[in-house]
Amino acid sequence: MSLLNLLVHLNAYKDKVPTNNPTKSHFKWTLDQQSNDISEPESRCVDIQPGETLSLFSGITSISDDGTTTYDIALKSGTSNTYRITHNGGTAPEFRAARSTGADATTEVTVTKNGPLLKFESTGGTVFDLATGGVQVGDVVRIGSAFNAANQGKFKVLSFDATSLQVEVEGGVAEGPITLGASFAEEIQIFSQAGVQIGEKVDITSGFSSVSFGIYEITDVNPEYIEIYTIKSLPEETAVQTQLDIYNDTKKFIYIESDKKLKLEIDGSDAGDIEPLTCGTTLKKGLYLKSGNSYSAQVTNESEDVASVFYALGE
Repeated sequence: MSLLNLLVHLNAYKDKVPTNNPTKSHFKWTLDQQSNDISEPESRCVDIQPGETLSLFSGITSISDDGTTTYDIALKSGTSNTYRITHNGGTAPEFRAARSTGADATTEVTVTKNGPLLKFESTGGTVFDLATGGVQVGDVVRIGSAFNAANQGKFKVLSFDATSLQVEVEGGVAEGPITLGASFAEEIQIFSQAGVQIGEKVDITSGFSSVSFGIYEITDVNPEYIEIYTIKSLPEETAVQTQLDIYNDTKKFIYIESDKKLKLEIDGSDAGDIEPLTCGTTLKKGLYLKSGNSYSAQVTNESEDVASVFYALGE
C-alpha cells in the first residue's frame, strides 16, 4: 500500500500583485490531506494528436446485456449470505460463453479413474457431441449432484473427444453409468474460462430495489448467472429490467492536466471538457481531479493541435 499527499491551495485576488490584504482577496482556501491510502499509483505524460482518443484505463468486463435484459435475484438455497442474479429474459448477458454437450435426459455417463484423472464418457442413451459443441481445452466443466459428491464441482477440461472429456480431480471416484435425467442441463455444464471472473465486482445501480444498490464481489459464475456475497439482506425480485456493470479494476483517484481542450468520458459517460484556464497559452493548463470509484476513463483531443497531457491514477 502506498500513500498519497494532496495539497490544494486556491487564492482569487483583485490586486495585480497578491497581498495579504483580505479586502483584495475574493477567497483563500487550502486543503491539505496527508497519508491517504492508495494502491498501484501510476502516472504518464503523453502527446495526443488532434481528434485522437486515448484510454487512460479500462477495468470494465464486457457482457452482452442490453435494454431488453431482465434478471431475477434470490438467496441461494442452503446459504445465508450468497445471492444469485440470474438471467430471466431478453438478451442474454453471456457471463461466460456456453458450450453444448449434446446430452439430454436419456444420456448415461460413466466415470473412470486413472490416478488423479477422471474421464466422463457418455456410454448410453443420447451420447455427447462435444466435437461440434464448441468445447475447448481449458474450458470449465461443472459436475452436478447426480454424481458422487467426490466428483462434484468445477474443473478444467484437460482433453476431450466427441463423447468424453478428462479432468483432474483429487479424491475423485469411478462410478456409473449415471443417467442424467430431467436436470441434464445442470448435471454437466461446460463453459469458457474467459468472461466474468470470480473476484470481480458487480455494481448494482438501477432496476432492483434501492436496498440492493451497491458493489458486490462475485463468488461464482456460469453463462446464465452470477453469485454475490453480502451481509445485507437483499429482497427477492423477479424479471427486473436493468443492465449490470461488472469490472475487474477501479480507480479511486484521477488527476489530469492538459494544455489543449479535451473531451473526458468517465465510465462511458460524458464528463465534460478539460480546458486551459487561459486561451492562447500552454502555461495555464486545464485541470481535472476526481476521487471515488471509476471503472474507465478516456480523453479525446478536440483541438487542432497536439495536446500535452499528464495524468495520475491510483486505486
